[in-house]
Amino acid sequence: MDGGAEEGPMTTWRWVVEGRVQGVGFRYFTTHAARSLGLRGWVRNRADGTVEIEVTGDASAVARLRLRVEMGPPGAHVSRIEEEALNRQPLDPLTGQPVGEGFGTIR
Repeated sequence: MDGGAEEGPMTTWRWVVEGRVQGVGFRYFTTHAARSLGLRGWVRNRADGTVEIEVTGDASAVARLRLRVEMGPPGAHVSRIEEEALNRQPLDPLTGQPVGEGFGTIR
């Protein structure tokens, strides 16, 4: 792992990523990066062409993921990230239940 979940205070965020972020491997890129950092949550494409992410974990690991998301994979261009700090764990958008362990892609 590249950080892990035991370093410090926990934090949870919701990000909506705008730009050329669909059809360029953005969800795979985000999932791989989040898992390597020991984070929990999910990523999904939205009908409006944006990508939505809910992530929780060690604050420094979440900050590192935020930097990676801002850069994106090759072929992506992030023009804006809308950010919202959450006072809850990430919720599965299909069930409304808190996510379990790990980080996944919602299809």
